[in-house]
Amino acid sequence: MKAAILREGTLHLSGIIAGDVAGGFTIEAAEKQAEAVFDRLEAALASAGCQLTDLCKITMQITDRAFRQAIYGVMGRRLAGVHPVSTGLIVKALRDPAAVFQLDVYAVPGGPHERLRKYRSTSAPYGLHKQEFVADFCMVVVAGRRIFLRGQTGLTLDRDFPNLHDAGAQARLAISNVEKLLAEGGATLANGVAATVYVTDRAQIAPVMEALQPALSRHGIPHSLFIVKGLAAPEILMEIDVHAVLPDVG
Repeated sequence: MKAAILREGTLHLSGIIAGDVAGGFTIEAAEKQAEAVFDRLEAALASAGCQLTDLCKITMQITDRAFRQAIYGVMGRRLAGVHPVSTGLIVKALRDPAAVFQLDVYAVPGGPHERLRKYRSTSAPYGLHKQEFVADFCMVVVAGRRIFLRGQTGLTLDRDFPNLHDAGAQARLAISNVEKLLAEGGATLANGVAATVYVTDRAQIAPVMEALQPALSRHGIPHSLFIVKGLAAPEILMEIDVHAVLPDVG
């Protein structure tokens, strides 16, 4: 696990894994690893003078979709009532070959922060289907000058999914969602400081970036792109994370 303190005291914890917990590629092992990961997260937050209510953004990295229900179930219980924004990735492997789950988080002291568009996982579809696990999320966290968004995909903000099999159309909808959510948090894309784009196939890079590049370039937002094994649902072909910082008016 690596920890970094960013501007305004923002804490970034990356690569949180279960450590010495017994491995094994079963649902039971995945659940045990998830418990250990959240134990380590709580300890790291405490050592930095933070609490769970300071959590803003979590990124879940899981090596097999079959483990998702168990891991997210643990997360939902351990973070009940926190309502972070989230991104969920299915990845080929992690640096520890025994690990099936890794967590990255951003936290800002002084929570619970302003959390917009709160929702519960069981009431909101991810792609074409609702999720069985119970977890509290939101779409926007405003923590001082920092704005964190839930990873945006081809889902509308009303949770419709109109662009099946069309990565470019999903990307156009995703960046439109980003602009709307930033506006709700008092920002625009001009306040964007970083973006991360995920696609599930190399063939999707061109149509996705054709849709995203004009906005990212117009506002000079530095960005990275990764090819991942999967996203929250198989029909979701791309996702974009955007992080914004409001200007210092003091």
